[in-house]
Amino acid sequence: MVALLLISVLIGVFLERAVYYQELAEKAAMEQVALDLRSSVNLRVAELVLVNQAAELRGLASQNPMDLMARKPANYLGVLRDPAPESVAPGNWYYDNGSKELVYNVDLGRYFVPDARGRKRAAWRVALVPEAGGAAAPQWARFELVEPYRWF
Repeated sequence: MVALLLISVLIGVFLERAVYYQELAEKAAMEQVALDLRSSVNLRVAELVLVNQAAELRGLASQNPMDLMARKPANYLGVLRDPAPESVAPGNWYYDNGSKELVYNVDLGRYFVPDARGRKRAAWRVALVPEAGGAAAPQWARFELVEPYRWF
């Protein structure tokens, strides 16, 4: 009986840690895709600036950043328009064409703090950086979080 109790306690501890590390891996995968997207946006901006087409930067704010990647992640669902939160499967990326945000729906989320509306998601967008002095044309564009998230 003592051996069975000890084994069951060890299995319980192991399973708890396994779920923790699985969620940590999900967070790392999400952040890696976000870093790849940031690099893709920065490369496109640099390309436009180098060929003297900075006026086309404005279009990046309404473009799906996933279109700039050489290969989209396997868990990318595509372009959706104002989807209901329950209609998007957890653990997937999608581009919300209504809000112009690229969203990741958290799957395991045990240690994820939901946003103000109670959603377990992280969202990014392409933001235009104006020229110094407030000129009308943007000088740069960057891939940024819509609102900070807390995970762990």
